[in-house]
Amino acid sequence: MRIFISAVLACFTGLAALAQQGPSTRVDITSQPERASVIVDGRDRGITPITIFDLAPGRHHVKFRMAGYVERDRYITVEEGRPSQHSNVLDAEKGLLLVKSSPEGCEITIDGVAMGVTPRLITTLDTKSVHKMTLRKTGYRPATFDIRFNGRTPLVRDETLMLDSGVLRIISEPTGASVTVNGVERGVTPVLVTDVPKGRATVKLYLEGFKEEVISDLVVGAGDKQTVSRIMEGLPGTLSLTSVPDGARFYLNGDYRGRSPLVISGLKPGEYEVRAERDGFGTETRKVMVSNGSTPRVEFRMSNVMGRLEVKTSPAGAQILFDGRPAGTTTTNDPDAEFSDVLAIENVLEGEHTLVVRKSGYAETTRHPKIQSNRTSKANIRLKRIFKPDVEIVTDTGTYQGILVSNTPDYILVEVKLGIQRSFPRADIRKVRFLGGKEK
Repeated sequence: MRIFISAVLACFTGLAALAQQGPSTRVDITSQPERASVIVDGRDRGITPITIFDLAPGRHHVKFRMAGYVERDRYITVEEGRPSQHSNVLDAEKGLLLVKSSPEGCEITIDGVAMGVTPRLITTLDTKSVHKMTLRKTGYRPATFDIRFNGRTPLVRDETLMLDSGVLRIISEPTGASVTVNGVERGVTPVLVTDVPKGRATVKLYLEGFKEEVISDLVVGAGDKQTVSRIMEGLPGTLSLTSVPDGARFYLNGDYRGRSPLVISGLKPGEYEVRAERDGFGTETRKVMVSNGSTPRVEFRMSNVMGRLEVKTSPAGAQILFDGRPAGTTTTNDPDAEFSDVLAIENVLEGEHTLVVRKSGYAETTRHPKIQSNRTSKANIRLKRIFKPDVEIVTDTGTYQGILVSNTPDYILVEVKLGIQRSFPRADIRKVRFLGGKEK
């Protein structure tokens, strides 16, 4: 009864105070989400949504406070006799979560959303909620944890995943072989692979120069530790031999194997003796190392131990006889050149030789060059023209003999004397006789 009487007296006292203050002003304050505490000018006024009638006209400080949301401050202005409404949207408070794991590199999923791999700092989670975090990594059992924040206090989770795989120690002879396990590169031998998923596993070893090794019958259990050891089988080598000039005879460890260019395959690793021979050139011998699967390329530049003769003629197109045998015809790509290009006669024995040069319409020329070993001699021969008629032209004015220069439908051009040419129109020609016996 005393409490009730006190409450009634307080109510009448408040009404009396309001009567003395004059007409009240209605102020409605809301928030999203609702049920935020409202503090006006430092005084707790209740929980949203709330209506206040006793704020004096003027500017007031309003603070919104709610667990799990960022505290917000704002100022409102109250005008006497004019109701007002004020609303505020609260932002969810975000926590600071540092996720670490052993081993590192675990995939992080929180509330079904991928959040990267460990170690990782996550700053996007609401502190008001309980979150589900799962860590996954191949070869390990996935683990799920609850994440609860205490306001903005940083939270560190350092979790250790249980092994759900086996361990393979892979070695090879020789070392340095590239290793793949179930198609994934895992380093070079010797290597320790610690996260091989349980079940069947395929291991491949590759080393240049050796046959690829494939082990496909491995069965790995969770926590197993196995050693895989292989002796690599070397691939045969291939030897590529060339010579300058081509055509050298090659001997491998004394056995004749053919002429250059030459490829010898199927060789076991080791050192080989290669001998190159060619007529007119010095014999060369080398030691060549062939390793597994290698293809060494060796070029022999032969040293000429005989002489060489270079012949040029003026004009080009002359036939060359050397010691009674045809040696070729001189040529040139430059019609204005005084001399032909070089015609080389290789592998000439030391001493005096006979060189004969012939070309139709020119006097045959004979030279006797002297050749020295390992040296190049040169013969530049200028041929002398001779006047030897090969055509006879009969006209109304006479008969003419000479060397045919050109024969066209309109005229025939003939060199009638050495260096003197005459054109005979077709209309004036009664008969053309080639001195070989053909008439036209």
